[in-house]
Amino acid sequence: MKSKIIIAILSLSLITPVQAFNLGDLKDNIDRSYKCKSGDQGCKNRERLKAAARVAAVAVAVTLITKMIIKHRSERIAKEEQVAEEYKAKNQNLPAEPVATEYQTKTLPGNVVAPGQEVIIQSDIVVVPGTRQKTALIEERIAIYDNEDNTKELKNFTKPVNENTKAGGRYKNEFTFTLPEGLPQGVYPIKTELLLNGEVVETANNDIQLVLQVDSRGNHQLVAMN
Repeated sequence: MKSKIIIAILSLSLITPVQAFNLGDLKDNIDRSYKCKSGDQGCKNRERLKAAARVAAVAVAVTLITKMIIKHRSERIAKEEQVAEEYKAKNQNLPAEPVATEYQTKTLPGNVVAPGQEVIIQSDIVVVPGTRQKTALIEERIAIYDNEDNTKELKNFTKPVNENTKAGGRYKNEFTFTLPEGLPQGVYPIKTELLLNGEVVETANNDIQLVLQVDSRGNHQLVAMN
């Protein structure tokens, strides 16, 4: 037991200042030794060891995801005039300000992935121009959160969707990344936000579950953790 505790402490000593949150505070949040009976020191030691291991795993996730490259691609599917006509067919008049009428997201190839597998967060975006203001700068932001503490943001990335035209229309936007080898398994919350002229107008959740093994049939399997 003592050797395991020493290993966990050494792992924590490798934490770098690049992290966006305090891992000491995180350890306090996930230390469950308070659930042990009073005087049961063995239980408290086991729970504190587990907490230290979780913090070490977070440190690994922070380092790997911070260095991970996120690629971006956007494509206009329909021009502003087309979506404006479709909007007027249902609502008679265009709105005074640009409006996002659709924001659909999906994860490709799916929400369960293995390390080294490419992940695509794809968005379908429709923005209708306004009569008083036609300029519509469309942006999308992606944020990846820790699998142990889902309130802790590990990485974010914001890119313009229509930087050249700043016009409405239908757009397909994609964020592409590959989860690196060595990343701890678990569910990583992914949140995307649609921004219109600098304001967040829609949000979507695209959580992914990272598994470390794939069987002979190509099925993903969770690795048992002690």
